[in-house]
Formats: sequence, structure tokens, C-alpha cells
Amino acid sequence: MPTLVHTQSSVAGAHSWKDRLGRLGLTGRGVLYAVIAFLALQLALGSPDGQASRQGAFAWIASQPLGKFLLVILTIALLALAVWRFLDAAFGDPVEGDDTTDRIRFAAKGAVYLVIAGSAFSMTRASWGSGSGSSGGDGSSQKKATAVVLDWPMGTWIVGLAGLGMVAYAIYMFKRHAIDAKFMERLSTDADVVPALGRAGYGARAVVWATVGVLLVKAAIDYDPNQAGGLSTALQNLASTTFGPWLLGLVAIGLMAFGAFSVAEGHYRRAA
Repeated sequence: MPTLVHTQSSVAGAHSWKDRLGRLGLTGRGVLYAVIAFLALQLALGSPDGQASRQGAFAWIASQPLGKFLLVILTIALLALAVWRFLDAAFGDPVEGDDTTDRIRFAAKGAVYLVIAGSAFSMTRASWGSGSGSSGGDGSSQKKATAVVLDWPMGTWIVGLAGLGMVAYAIYMFKRHAIDAKFMERLSTDADVVPALGRAGYGARAVVWATVGVLLVKAAIDYDPNQAGGLSTALQNLASTTFGPWLLGLVAIGLMAFGAFSVAEGHYRRAA
């Protein structure tokens, strides 16, 4: 009996530790999106304060009073987010499921968050004078990867289909979250503001994903990897359209809402 009680206590302790990691990571994601949204809004107003990208957000934080310390905390939070998703891939998520497809999705998200945490760590080292930071702006890695794939046999088709797939995924996520608010299944709250933040946030992210997908399709059609890009490139392309400043302003507000929603999810999520 004592052995059983000890085992159950260990499992509960592990779950509690994992839960804290997830909530910390979600809060860090919220802060990152809030800063990106602020920089995007500056871009929409015609006076950008830094690059509206993850790397630009890290640089902006580092330039603020006590920014070096805040960047350390954010780096730890983003690393926690990556570790949490890898743990979900290994053990399943108590809210989002533990099927094989769920675990693959968690692992993919963990890899993405690990790259983002790595960028934050690189900027943290640079801000403390022990590194040079990440070279190349947002989208440079996408351009390089697109250039490599375009040179493959059937490369233009691969890039084009990847772009179409991203557009399709953006539409799916817009329907699932911005319209149907499926994200509320993860939360336990009666606050009316949380669904509104989630709808606006997921809607803005879907617009960005769709724009990145369109850029990939254009890169395939024109056989020009410079057409491709990431978050910053997508936002700049939105700004260059006919109603660019207004559209980018709305997307920036939506990304700000997603940042607030991420913080709210860190607090109201039923389990992590």
C-alpha cells in the first residue's frame, strides 16, 4: 500500500510539474505575440519601431529598460513551451487528446517552439555581450529553404502545393477557431471576453498563414525564392495592398488579441 501511494503521488507530482510548464509557456507565447502585434501596428501607422517579426520582438524587448532580464524570462518561458509540447507528444495531453495524430502534432509544435526559443536564447546572449545574435531577418531561412526545394526535381510543384496546403490549413483553422470557437473546449471560464479574444486572435493568425501560403505559391509560379517569406514578409505584403495600413492594423489588433488570449489560456486552461 505505501508503494502504491508513493507511485500515485509521483505521477500526480509529474502532472503538476508538466501543468506548470505549459501555463508558463502559454504566458510567454502571449507576451511574444503582444510585442509582435505592437511592432506590426507601428508598421501600419507608417513609423515602424523595429521589425514586425519574432526576431524583431526579441530585439525590441532587449532594448527596453531591464530588457535583458525580461528577455531571459521570456526565453525560459518559450523553452518551457517547447518542452511541454514534447511531453505532450510523449504522454498525450489531458485536454487535446493522446491519439497518434495528436502526438505528431504536439511534436511538430514542440519543434517549432524550440526553434523560437533558440532565437530568443541567441538574442539573450547577444544582449548580455556573449554572442552576436541571430543573423538574417525574418523570412531569410524560408527564402533559403524555398531556393533549395525549387532546384529539386518537381521542386516548383512541391513549393506550390506547400503554399496551397498552408492556405487550406489557414481556412480550416479560421473555420474551427475564429468561427466555431473550438478553442473554448480547452478552457474553463465564463468570461465573455475570452471567446472574443480567441476568435480575433485565431482569425488574425489565419490571415497571416494564408498570406505566407500565397507567397509560396507566387515563389513557385515565378521560380523566385525571394517571393517567399515568414511572418515579417507576410505583414509587409499586407501593408503593401490597396487597403494595406487598415488591413495590417486589423491584423495587428488581432495578433494582440491572440497574445492576450494566450495569457488567458495559461490561466483558464482546464489542464496542461
